[in-house]
Amino acid sequence: MRPLLLTAIMFFAAYVGAAANPLSRAQIKQIDDIAARTLVTQHISGMEIGVARNGNMLYAHGYGLRDRARRLPVTPQTVFPVGSITKQFTSTAVMQLVERGKIDLDAHVSRYLPAAPHGSEITVRELLNQTSGLPDYLENKPLLTAIMAGTDGPHQIQSLVALVNGKPLHFKPGSKYEYSNTNYALAGMLVSRVSGMPYREFLQREIFTPQHLTSTQYLSTTVPSGPDVARGYNYVKGRFVLIPRFSMDWGNAAGAIASIAGDLIRWDHAYFSGAIIPLPAVRIATTPPAHIAMVPSKSRSNNLGIGYAFGWVQARAEGRQMIWHNGGLPGARAMNATFPRDGLEVVVLTNVTTASPEETALKIARVIYDLPRR
Repeated sequence: MRPLLLTAIMFFAAYVGAAANPLSRAQIKQIDDIAARTLVTQHISGMEIGVARNGNMLYAHGYGLRDRARRLPVTPQTVFPVGSITKQFTSTAVMQLVERGKIDLDAHVSRYLPAAPHGSEITVRELLNQTSGLPDYLENKPLLTAIMAGTDGPHQIQSLVALVNGKPLHFKPGSKYEYSNTNYALAGMLVSRVSGMPYREFLQREIFTPQHLTSTQYLSTTVPSGPDVARGYNYVKGRFVLIPRFSMDWGNAAGAIASIAGDLIRWDHAYFSGAIIPLPAVRIATTPPAHIAMVPSKSRSNNLGIGYAFGWVQARAEGRQMIWHNGGLPGARAMNATFPRDGLEVVVLTNVTTASPEETALKIARVIYDLPRR
């Protein structure tokens, strides 16, 4: 264990030790200009941006409208759904139980969830690395159609996972990468089964409350609870169309968290400084399998991936190591990016289905690093 510990400490030393550098007025103006242009070019109703170093907020600002009917502006405290950024929290919950000796990453899933599809063939590690080969329950056309139409109703998570029962694996477990929400739905079920408490309660007690993520919540519906929340929109034929409130059961441990930029920055700093799980565990959770590369897809973020590990994507961006994950659901797109060598953190939250927060986050990073505009 000692070499792994030393490697982890060396890997994250710069992240923990670097001092925060205040942004210049020129940099703040450039960020504001990027946001203003992005609202127009990407047809975004509202956007929240947070920029920090090592958990020290350098700039947080809201742009546009969180609720168009009531003309309510986005503030730095506006809560947005963050979609699949949830997967970082789910994998961390699993790793907390691993650290307590309650879960073995290399055990078959069936040890903990006997009824899991292909559970005797797939390990916990393969779930978290997205290398299980399990089909995605969101490939179910009636379910996906209902979600995109904003009409999907309540579900038990078991019923969603059951949608892939009887379907063959897409490949031999551990041999390839393929993104599947089923992996993280099962990981959430695993947390609940092993901890003896509902997944949402585990997150609240073990992560949200101890880390003072006071604005972060597990969603019951697509609209977060509270006085300062974002409503979601589609942009259709030149106008914003409100997405109705509907159940978020389909998102579960794969994508049902909402948050603010400030909380996600606190989360990033706590995570990478070893305050939530030990640094050796952080190293494991952010190191993709060496023999498996991410397969390019039609995603707008397909050029940002080198490898996937436990809800974190390793990449190179602007000549630097970047660790990130994005999230999306009807009426929300989000990006959480960290540059661990110097502790830069950039969070972009939006409330329109077609936004590209990944692009916006990279533009902001170029401002911070004083790189030429593209």
